[in-house]
Amino acid sequence: MRSAVLLLTLLLGGLPSIPASAPVVAAGPPAGTWAIDPSRSVVQFTVTKLGFEDVTGTFRDFSGTVRYDAANPAGSSVEWRVKVGSVKTDASNRDRSLQSVEYFDAANHPEMTFRSERVRPLGDGRLQVDGPITIKGRSRPLSIVVEPAERGFETRFELNRYDFDIVGGSVMGRLIGRNVRIRLLAVAREDS
Repeated sequence: MRSAVLLLTLLLGGLPSIPASAPVVAAGPPAGTWAIDPSRSVVQFTVTKLGFEDVTGTFRDFSGTVRYDAANPAGSSVEWRVKVGSVKTDASNRDRSLQSVEYFDAANHPEMTFRSERVRPLGDGRLQVDGPITIKGRSRPLSIVVEPAERGFETRFELNRYDFDIVGGSVMGRLIGRNVRIRLLAVAREDS
């Protein structure tokens, strides 16, 4: 009943209207060079297991720097470092397993890195960012589209884990999807 009343209220103009002339303010990244705020930024991945179950994890320890030139976006750059030992998937056994040689090999390759080599404006604040991503000691070219977010940028893309020799064990490795969906949200530190 409450939802019906709320719906009727909304349909009948129960909320104040915004004048057509009101400016729309798009929150976006600050200009200049700024550090990524790990308390408000996100490094997240999702992979399908057994063909139907999604497993999502995050990395809690990462850092990075963004240089954003709003007047000349092509002069912008980004660097990102992620400590693979900080992975959390809500399953401590899986988190430990991800540190092994079959996955991230954290003892020999403690960080994943990305460093832009080229930035190209696409319009509407979106940028194409190209550069090498290095995981488990293997570098591959990466081209991503980033969109403005509140005080930063956000992107979503996929990686084939086999490109980085993240194959898993003999049994479980084959039950995990090859493509990993990545979400990165880079938010500027308040003091930047």
